[in-house]
Amino acid sequence: MIKVLIVDDEPKLREGMRTLISWEELGYTVVATAANGFEALDKFHSFAPKLIVADIRMPGMDGLELINELRKENANCHVIILSGHADFEYAKRAISYHIDGYLLKPVDEEELISYLHDLRVTISQEEQLSQLQTDFPVRSNEVLLRELLQPRENGFDTAESAAGLGLTGWSCEIVLLELKRAQKGEDGSEDRVRSLLEQHWPAEEALFFTLPPYMGILLKEPLKDEDARTALWNDLNRVISKEGLDFHAASGGGVADPELASQSFSAARELLESAFFGRREILLSGQPDEWLVRIDETEDIEESERDEEMELLLAIETGSNEAIKALVGQIIRKLVAIKRNETYIKDNLIRIMSSTIARLEAATPDIRFFIAGNPSPTGEVYSSYYLSDIENMAGNYLEQISKQMNSGGKGDEIKRITDLIQRRYNENLKLGMLAQIFNYNSAYLGKMFKNQMGEHFNTYLDKVRIEKAKQFLTQGMKVYEVAERVGYMNSDYFNAKFRKYVGVSPTAYRKDN
Repeated sequence: MIKVLIVDDEPKLREGMRTLISWEELGYTVVATAANGFEALDKFHSFAPKLIVADIRMPGMDGLELINELRKENANCHVIILSGHADFEYAKRAISYHIDGYLLKPVDEEELISYLHDLRVTISQEEQLSQLQTDFPVRSNEVLLRELLQPRENGFDTAESAAGLGLTGWSCEIVLLELKRAQKGEDGSEDRVRSLLEQHWPAEEALFFTLPPYMGILLKEPLKDEDARTALWNDLNRVISKEGLDFHAASGGGVADPELASQSFSAARELLESAFFGRREILLSGQPDEWLVRIDETEDIEESERDEEMELLLAIETGSNEAIKALVGQIIRKLVAIKRNETYIKDNLIRIMSSTIARLEAATPDIRFFIAGNPSPTGEVYSSYYLSDIENMAGNYLEQISKQMNSGGKGDEIKRITDLIQRRYNENLKLGMLAQIFNYNSAYLGKMFKNQMGEHFNTYLDKVRIEKAKQFLTQGMKVYEVAERVGYMNSDYFNAKFRKYVGVSPTAYRKDN
């Protein structure tokens, strides 16, 4: 019987899965259930199931994190994930972990049985192969390479493995590949890629291996410099692109002795795990992290985020395209600094873009037609493998909206600022923020504004707010409501400003009008 572990945070669903079908009749037995990823890992180590059926969203450690941990351990098991309809895009990202399939809840009995039939054949073939390797003492190059690269897990002597591969006395380097966009039913594409790579590099120069989810190359001569790494990446791209696949590739650095190859392997694997933060079309090899920024420990993160989002909104409205891209980069780097996690960064960037677009549409209804015909690149962001691509997507999209809003040309900066005040008088507008957007010194922009408008920026803003307040008061709104409506969070401060410019209190003005 093939042992099965069911993982779901809902007890009814766990038991439902256990009783949904006659597991034993299909050649399976449910040996355990678990409520989350942490518990599942413990049960996996205790029962060694060949199949795990896991929910994708769970508290603590979710399904994707569980699969990632299993792959790090090179666990010998198969995985089917379960997801709700709302998780569909999220579930598709699990494909990169080489899962065996995913099912939408509620689980369709026939679809699950179909998966189980296919997996039983696959697992049977794997067991036959394992038995053959046990029966015959002569180990293949593939097995010897695995023993060389993971000496702690299998206990074999690395010197013996190196000798069996004919590598004694050689320096070497490991290059790891992770193929992308390999969909279910297209596993043959990986086999074809490996075959093409083996044809391209003769055995005298390189040895090939597979350690899911990676494909690897042991180079018998380490790469000498950046030019050599670029040339290798170009060669890999020419071969892999023939199969219509994208890929990440990383080199772990040269080692003087093949018995140290596991160090190069580990270094390459760490780089691939952070490939999302690397640059496109390069062989990852420990380049400086371009996303690294330091957060001032005394800084109020939430307030800083609000200011940056406000600056982005104003940059779009005023057509400051250079500032738009700079702010998008600044926001992304702040997200990376808060939590270096791909999903967290994508989710929050989409949230910021969506919020910004909603505020633009509220203030400028005409832009809705353009946005309806040019929706935000949400799907492209979630499916992207590189943060640098996402930065370009977001910057370009928001720049398009800005150009549409400012199609009449850049015009006079002060006119654009006064128009902005008319739309955003209730926001926390600051001269320094606008100066940064227009790339001016704050004092110089203030002087320009005073010369052209005849009064200081803050005075002009106060007067616009007070005029709006007068309109709201005549509509019967309460004083504290008007204060908040026009951008004053303190009612007493609003009262003082109103008396200064109107000569009477807001209450008296409302009474007389």
